[in-house]
Amino acid sequence: MKTDDQIITEITEDTMLWQALKRSDKAAYEILLKKYYAIVLNYGVRFYRDKEFVKDAVQDLFTEIWNRREYLGDVVSVKSYLLQSLRKNIIRESSRLKWFREADKISEDHDFNVEFDIETYLISRDVETEMLKKLRLELDKLTKRQREAIFLRFNQDLSYEEITIIMEINYRSVVNLIHEAIKAIRKNWFTVLFSSFLFIY
Repeated sequence: MKTDDQIITEITEDTMLWQALKRSDKAAYEILLKKYYAIVLNYGVRFYRDKEFVKDAVQDLFTEIWNRREYLGDVVSVKSYLLQSLRKNIIRESSRLKWFREADKISEDHDFNVEFDIETYLISRDVETEMLKKLRLELDKLTKRQREAIFLRFNQDLSYEEITIIMEINYRSVVNLIHEAIKAIRKNWFTVLFSSFLFIY
């Protein structure tokens, strides 16, 4: 995970780019687009599995940001703003699709496909395939919201405060989701291994 200093530096740089974007600086816009397009897309396809749908949603998001640049407000974190905006857009647009079942429940019961970098970590240490299967089983036991919170925290290096904005829940709920998720995994078979890799918060 990134250090606090690295996170602060990134947020400061992003804030400067965001302000430049609002002044119609196309170079600043292109830097943010290049920096965050893949990150936002990666989050979107875990939130909603139709990749083409998500690609369109991401493109629409960045197009809208440029077109409405003069009306954009200030943001604390560009990254969390983009992820939150995409999340809202996917929920809104997917609810309009006739074939999307129970769209009104997506905000509370959406599927969230988490694929951590743990598998690569384990494989690099010659961990047996059977252990990988057990790991996936344990991750699958987490609630969808726990998986999303864990993904944002550890795969996206977001702070608890940023996650509260994206998931639109309070700080204590975010802390509890992540704590309970890690505790549930630790309770089972690979306490030491998972701790050495992930549990730094």
